[in-house]
Amino acid sequence: MHHSTLPVPAPASQRLQAASRAARGLAARVARGLCLVPGTAAGLAAAIPVINSTIKAVHAGWVPAGDDGIIATRSWDVLTSHKPLVGQYSEAGLVIHGQVMHSPGPMLYWLIALPAHFGSVTRIAVTMGVVNTLAILGCVALARRRGGLILMFATAAGIALMCQSLPAEAMHDIWNPAAGLFAFLLLIFLGWSLACGEHRLLPITVFVASFVTQTHLMYAAPTAVLLAVGFGGLLIGSLQRRRARSAGSRPQSPSPSPSPSPSPRIWPWALTALVVAAACWTEPAIDQIENNPGNLSIIVRTAEHRGPTLGTTVGWHAVVRSIGVRPWWLYVPASEWERKADVRATPSSPRLDSTIALLAALALAGLIGAVRRRWDLTAATLIGLGLCAAIGVEATSNPSTKLLAETLGYTMWWGSELGFWVWLTLAWALWLGLVGVSSAPLRALRRRVHSEHWALRSWVRPAAVVLASLASLGGVSAVGSAVAATAKPDSHMYEYRPIGAVAAGVERLIEPDRSIEYRLGPLDVGTQPMEPAIRFLLVRHGDRVLASGSFPRLGSYYELYHRPVQWTVYLCDDTRPQPHMTLAARVRFTDPWGTDVLSAWVARVKRSRST
Repeated sequence: MHHSTLPVPAPASQRLQAASRAARGLAARVARGLCLVPGTAAGLAAAIPVINSTIKAVHAGWVPAGDDGIIATRSWDVLTSHKPLVGQYSEAGLVIHGQVMHSPGPMLYWLIALPAHFGSVTRIAVTMGVVNTLAILGCVALARRRGGLILMFATAAGIALMCQSLPAEAMHDIWNPAAGLFAFLLLIFLGWSLACGEHRLLPITVFVASFVTQTHLMYAAPTAVLLAVGFGGLLIGSLQRRRARSAGSRPQSPSPSPSPSPSPRIWPWALTALVVAAACWTEPAIDQIENNPGNLSIIVRTAEHRGPTLGTTVGWHAVVRSIGVRPWWLYVPASEWERKADVRATPSSPRLDSTIALLAALALAGLIGAVRRRWDLTAATLIGLGLCAAIGVEATSNPSTKLLAETLGYTMWWGSELGFWVWLTLAWALWLGLVGVSSAPLRALRRRVHSEHWALRSWVRPAAVVLASLASLGGVSAVGSAVAATAKPDSHMYEYRPIGAVAAGVERLIEPDRSIEYRLGPLDVGTQPMEPAIRFLLVRHGDRVLASGSFPRLGSYYELYHRPVQWTVYLCDDTRPQPHMTLAARVRFTDPWGTDVLSAWVARVKRSRST
């Protein structure tokens, strides 16, 4: 008789343990997946002020008014035979020693070259808003790599809060001091991660550092600090690993330990970073070789012969205003330019005392990090101290001539990012200290929960992580929305649609691919910013717009010289008829300065003539 053997059921406790292990694995996978969602969502929530300002600009019919028109025109030139080799024009060279000077390189023009050519003009502002949003997402992602969800959400909330201290227009603006702000914020986190051994970030760090430095010289000193800390930390870590390999394996211990993982190969990433640097700086190098003196030489000469400066008192005030209670980044300024007055006013005693205390706390946190071998904390504090020194030096060495002293109104904008970083670093150091103090009781509690409620433990932690993440995400969203509600309209919002109407009127009468003499009559504070935007729209129409005095800002291609022209366009802020000219468009609009009018007159040059 055949007897079949039936499987013996496992004891209930074993089945429960197996189910618990499966549930624990599933819960861990779900938690890891959900952590990616809050990471992206937290970054987008932190970027709500940027997204909001960009949407409002597009709805208002954004066009590149003022200096933006010059930048947009040079961005158009990137895809032509007369592409720019240097960056935006700067008044400093002419004021100090009478030479034309530009920002170091054209990478800002590269960024918006495609939207300058194709699609709606508003795509230029959208491109800048998207880039700034991606920079914020990068900051939040790197914060999570360094300090987990706690630091990630703290960073997201801090960035959203910091946005209140910056002009809303700067969050989508292509004006070069504003265009580098969020890229520089990303560079802070890149430099920190590099110092912590993230060698794969070398190429992107070099690219972002090149971009912000070429965008405006105000980023040169802080960028040097970040690269010094980042490269220094990477080098020290590499030397330590090499020393450990040469000394042999790890010290013997009673229990066997796994063999150390092989050292990462840094040289391919370093080589890629060198290639990236060469690509970013080739065109400025070509300008330096082809011209005598080249733009980089003029920059150095301007820095060396800047004349009387504002001095160390103003430099110290810049540090105090950046980090002392109440720092720039924690309030909404009455005006986007008020920092030029802030650094000249004497700070209150509480603000001075808090600055000294914060600097001492930063140094102490760095020292404790070094003693405890928390090199990530030490690198973060070194970045904070170095950036404090950089903003102090920048304000100290600023020329005291009236025009250049006024530039502190925007060159101090990155002081908000400095203050945010210092406060974030100290808050994180405090959190690490609290965790260290409570680690033993927490371990005992975890052992007790594991032994007494091991089935429940499988779900408690993932559920707690998800709930805490959702609550934190809601907090970041609330902060971002509140900051977006404080946003002021663009300074040129009132001129956007009139600019478009004037350009459309001129384009109706002048066919594309024509040479135009661009002449200006009287223009006031409300109509003067319209002129560069109309020029850009005509260039985008396909015309070559020539004017006397164009060389410093736009280069020789747009200088009138004695070149033949086929049309004349004349802009003025009155209604008087112009002899032998046709009125192409006239707009009236109201702005904060009152009611303005702008007239555009055109005339065909019957016979090609030299002017």
